[in-house]
Amino acid sequence: MYRKRKHGRIRRLVLSLILATTALCLLASSKASAQYTPVGPDDVVDLSPVISGRHYQYWPGGQIHHQPLVVPYIVHGDRPWASDLIILDENTATQTDTPAHMMPPQHSGLPNAHYWGDLTVEKVPAWQLVGEVYKIDGRSMLDQAPPGVSPLFTIDVVKAAEAAHRPMGPGDAVLYWSGYDDRHDRPVPDDRRLIVEPVAGTAPGWPAPDYDAAEYVGSRGVWLMGIDSPSMGGLGPPRYIASGPEGMYVNPLALESHLGHFKHGAVHTEGLINLDRTPNGSLYIALPVKHENSPTVETRAVAITNPDLAARLLEAVKSKRVVDLSVTLSMDRPVWWPGRGVGRHVFPYSRVQPVNYFDGPFGPYWVNTHIMDAHTGTHVDPPAHYGPPPGFDTDRYDETVRAALREFEAEHGPLKRTEMTTEKVPLHHFMGPARVVNVQHRVGTTSRDDWPASPTITPDDVRRHEELYGEIEDGEVVLFHTGHTDTHFRRFIRVVVEQTVKAPLDGQSEGWPAPGAEVIAYLAGKGVKHVGIDTPDMGSVDPVESMKTHWTAVNHDMIFTEYLVGVGQLPPKGAFFIFLCPHIENNHGGPGRAIAILP
Repeated sequence: MYRKRKHGRIRRLVLSLILATTALCLLASSKASAQYTPVGPDDVVDLSPVISGRHYQYWPGGQIHHQPLVVPYIVHGDRPWASDLIILDENTATQTDTPAHMMPPQHSGLPNAHYWGDLTVEKVPAWQLVGEVYKIDGRSMLDQAPPGVSPLFTIDVVKAAEAAHRPMGPGDAVLYWSGYDDRHDRPVPDDRRLIVEPVAGTAPGWPAPDYDAAEYVGSRGVWLMGIDSPSMGGLGPPRYIASGPEGMYVNPLALESHLGHFKHGAVHTEGLINLDRTPNGSLYIALPVKHENSPTVETRAVAITNPDLAARLLEAVKSKRVVDLSVTLSMDRPVWWPGRGVGRHVFPYSRVQPVNYFDGPFGPYWVNTHIMDAHTGTHVDPPAHYGPPPGFDTDRYDETVRAALREFEAEHGPLKRTEMTTEKVPLHHFMGPARVVNVQHRVGTTSRDDWPASPTITPDDVRRHEELYGEIEDGEVVLFHTGHTDTHFRRFIRVVVEQTVKAPLDGQSEGWPAPGAEVIAYLAGKGVKHVGIDTPDMGSVDPVESMKTHWTAVNHDMIFTEYLVGVGQLPPKGAFFIFLCPHIENNHGGPGRAIAILP
């Protein structure tokens, strides 16, 4: 009797194991069939104009708002790399507005204070930065208004879009489309037509929603909106005017438009272009730089228009399966390069806060300006960062760099000359299916006597990943998971040596794991154009090895995304990675935002 019961339990156990194995196989099969595909050049549309000093794309606020400046303060010469100083008003070209831009925090007691008034950009969840394109067509109203007055998207226009398409709702990115920026964002001498002339009252204003239209869209559960005008706020007299003492706090029309979205906790993007090339159903992505305590932030917006890929990604987005992989930029975190020793740092990250605040003379709104090196926080290295420009004579390098270059060229061929600054990188190279190569086993493998030194990530580390998860393919983005940023990235503490960047550079701790030139060349041979890492730099703390790693990327037109965090949230295969930075002209770097859409 006991033997029969025992055999029965064994048979049930075996059956359970078979069923479990079958279920796992089916799950794996379904996930494999739903893998995200690479992005081709015709699958994605850029929705952000290039930020250029030849265009008047910033707010004409006199001494309050600032013209964007990109200063090439480190150039190819003695040193083998170039970088820029970026001075950027948040209200420039394509930008993200959070509720905190025009909605004071609830505890302030100021007019229009609200619960959502504390929602600054770094607090916006990653899933709220993406959505399904849902256009509201307002092309017929373009320039159809008196000087200094905006034609308005009304609630009737919004409801007509619903009747023609479908009801809008959560997961949609509602885009007010008129073609204004496409027509009027022009270089000098026509640059004033975009913003200055409408504000001065000498040309019709840009189309914008009125409060009722914006409030209706927000009430439908939409968490993300956009517009191809310089602002979501219209020009002209307000629609809602209070009598008596309350009239002292009459909201301008521009504020009304913003508050209609913000009262629902939504965010929106201003200054878009190319909505005519972006069909409904596309995946809209608007990634602002992750500045701490900033209400409205410089942004890059794109749309994935491949219908099959967009549909698969949107399924995950609407389930909020989106994660942020970016460090937060603040003046009390190690987000800029400190250099080895004393006095060798690049320009530190600075925030001018506030340029304007709600209770100042130019209210009621809040905006900041940021001053930063082009390689601050989570950022991209384009080929022109380490690749010298055409005609450059490498004899200008100092002897250490020339010696390293001789070694590099003996193994990898002549160093390529390049003009590929960030705005010239092909857009589809910024995104793709992610391969996460776990190299945490490299941590702790150097000798203290050799510091400063970084453990080397080798082609064998990638091959082991491929043995488990399949060959890396053309168009995939490879992310090295070291755990370094997750472990060490903290706010500064007085008299405590900073461990993320400074201590490794100075040899007070082991350097972060870094890929050698050989592994970058190996990935280039696979068709990889984008490599990311959760360390401050793709290169070793050894400057010669770092040069060789970066030069290899230059020779293959590859980009690096550095200073990621939270890469361990991604599976080894199956997620979709996106990095975007503001579309700045002649930029040798690019502080930006990295996210991943999970399977």
